[in-house]
Amino acid sequence: MGVRKIQEKGAGPDHYLSKNALFVLGSVWDTLEDVFSMHFARYGLSWPKFNALIHLYMAGDRGLTQSELGKKMLVSRANITGLIERLEKDSLVIRNADPSDKRVFRVCLTDRAIILMNSFIPVHNNFIHKIMSALDRNEKEVFISLLEKLKKGLESV
Repeated sequence: MGVRKIQEKGAGPDHYLSKNALFVLGSVWDTLEDVFSMHFARYGLSWPKFNALIHLYMAGDRGLTQSELGKKMLVSRANITGLIERLEKDSLVIRNADPSDKRVFRVCLTDRAIILMNSFIPVHNNFIHKIMSALDRNEKEVFISLLEKLKKGLESV
């Protein structure tokens, strides 16, 4: 039995372009995940670890509560707890009781994490620039605009 194309009644070129655009976007995302996984692995990081560390780095000495960090990362309480435990095991964060509320823990970077981030951030920024260098400045602006437009469209679905 041969392979048949999935046809939709009344589907024209616009339907095809819609599906193809999302297929290409998904393919690019998969490739980006692979490229970033290798990039982060060189520093003993993963995307979630880096995401948590950059939020904590930007928060400064006071750190963030586990709840605040989870909200910033858009992850559940269970996921943030597991991630923080892995970061503690790697000696990258510590949890301290909040002085104003002993029931709350503040997550702060260790000196080791600050040294890591200070060396990694410039490398990471250059890496991102290299990835995006396939597009010129105008194309990047159009790309950002189109992605923002797509995001707004997704919010209305």
